[in-house]
Amino acid sequence: MHGSGGAAAWIVLAVLAWLILITVAAGIGVHYLRSLRPVPPPRPSLPSPLDILERRYAAGEIDHEEFDEARARLRERGIDG
Repeated sequence: MHGSGGAAAWIVLAVLAWLILITVAAGIGVHYLRSLRPVPPPRPSLPSPLDILERRYAAGEIDHEEFDEARARLRERGIDG
């Protein structure tokens, strides 16, 4: 009876060691599986208001006077592109 307390402690330590090992292995497995997921492509950036204005001017949708007025308004508001 005298030696049974030591054996129980070793069994508890062995069970804890296995639980730690299984937890670490599961964490590594989850990390690996997440790394296999494809990375989504970056979202394309939206054109700035000045880019849109320049495109409209280049396409002939607005004349030079309208372009200058709209560009001046954008600059007043701090929207330069």
